[in-house]
Amino acid sequence: MINWEEQWASFAEGYHNGKAHIDLSRFGGTSILQLLPGPGFGDLSHPTTSLMLQLMQGKVEGRSVLDVGCGSGILSLAALLLQARLAVGIDIDSDAIVHANKNLKLNNLKAHFSLSFPRKKFDIALMNMISSEQQVVMKQTIDADLWITSGVLVKQRDEYLALTKSWGWTFLEEARQEDWLGMIFRKN
Repeated sequence: MINWEEQWASFAEGYHNGKAHIDLSRFGGTSILQLLPGPGFGDLSHPTTSLMLQLMQGKVEGRSVLDVGCGSGILSLAALLLQARLAVGIDIDSDAIVHANKNLKLNNLKAHFSLSFPRKKFDIALMNMISSEQQVVMKQTIDADLWITSGVLVKQRDEYLALTKSWGWTFLEEARQEDWLGMIFRKN
């Protein structure tokens, strides 16, 4: 069995007093997001999460946000602290949903976390997962105008751009950290 507190203490940003403390000021926010240790991916120790937060800056204010593969809830909760008007997180892992809800309560925010895909339109969809997992997700009907993604290695860039074109997306912007890319697309 994994000791999540030990794991997070070793890798999570700003970990003290049993929680990660993520300063959102470098992503355009004014708050500290707190996260409890748990099984949901997202403690800001991986470059893809940082890329997502970087690309969300200035894009989520006043918007509805769907966080696909929400894990710990880090992106949904950060979106709310960056002034999104609505955040919904989905994940296939029920333990991640429980973890995200604990983090929701800890931060005294209002979002919804679920195992099922909502059947409504969102302004922005966030997807921080490797491209093979993204391909599985895109078999679902997800309606969003803007997509912010990460989890793509630099060496996969051309293949990924061809894939996203087949999904009807137009490439707008990218950021790089270490060997990872984050990208923004508009749905055609």
